[in-house]
Amino acid sequence: MRSFATILLLATAAIASPIVTSSKWKTDMLTEMDYEIINLARNLESLELNLWNQGLDNYTDADYASAGFPGLRPIIELFRNQEIAHFTVLNFNPAPFKNCTYKFPVDDISSFLTLSQVITTVGEGAFIGASGNLTSGAARQVGAEIIGNEARQNSYIRETIGLDFFNAINFDTPLTASQAYSLAKPFLDCPSSNPSINFTLIPPLMAMFSEGANVTHSAGDEVEIMWDAATVYLGSDVHIQFLADMYSIAAPLSQSGSGMGTVSLPQGINGTAILVATNYGGGGPIPDGQNFAIGYLVVA
Repeated sequence: MRSFATILLLATAAIASPIVTSSKWKTDMLTEMDYEIINLARNLESLELNLWNQGLDNYTDADYASAGFPGLRPIIELFRNQEIAHFTVLNFNPAPFKNCTYKFPVDDISSFLTLSQVITTVGEGAFIGASGNLTSGAARQVGAEIIGNEARQNSYIRETIGLDFFNAINFDTPLTASQAYSLAKPFLDCPSSNPSINFTLIPPLMAMFSEGANVTHSAGDEVEIMWDAATVYLGSDVHIQFLADMYSIAAPLSQSGSGMGTVSLPQGINGTAILVATNYGGGGPIPDGQNFAIGYLVVA
């Protein structure tokens, strides 16, 4: 079995020889939608890269050990190096890409790791959802290669902080490009010189269990839902769609006041679920115009 030091060395060597010059990324081989999806993916990889960098810049090995996570910092370093490789292969555009301003609501190692599993959930879901819309075979292949890596990062962090190893039991959860962009947008502010992300920005929704986060949750538990009533109107026909595993389950929203309400956790929801306020009742992905607000809920 290879040692961790050997794995880290191999990852570093891969970074030193990126495949960014591959002809697969000639823009004349990509449709406009391919380009837009890859541009979003590049931004998401940059977001993850900077998240891991902050976990390295802000905390020492001793900090991780005193927080109850001895030996974790080298793993975070490996994750950071993987994201460098991901960003490099996706950064094909000749226009310069400048780092965005990354705003992570993190004040200690615990909150850093909790946010890390959420952001890797979004990144993985974005690549899964994109696979059905890319026409470039090379782009689909690279996306598939990155998905597996994102899933391993996510599972490792989830198990480390005491959540279920599997974010989803049978099938990982796909997200539309607009859903993924909207979930990531609160954490980044990009310069206008960067290529714009041309997907719909869905307003945020906040969700939390009424009885607290540090308990075991099961179907039927009450979930508090909040949104900005000044900018988001949710009519009486709106429900909450839980996206998790292979499921897309509608649950009635009981509005209890301006910008607030409750919903019951449906059966079969595990991991970090994505919640969408919508009036869409059809099958398949929710159309952009019927994603009224979006958020997430850590179930197990």
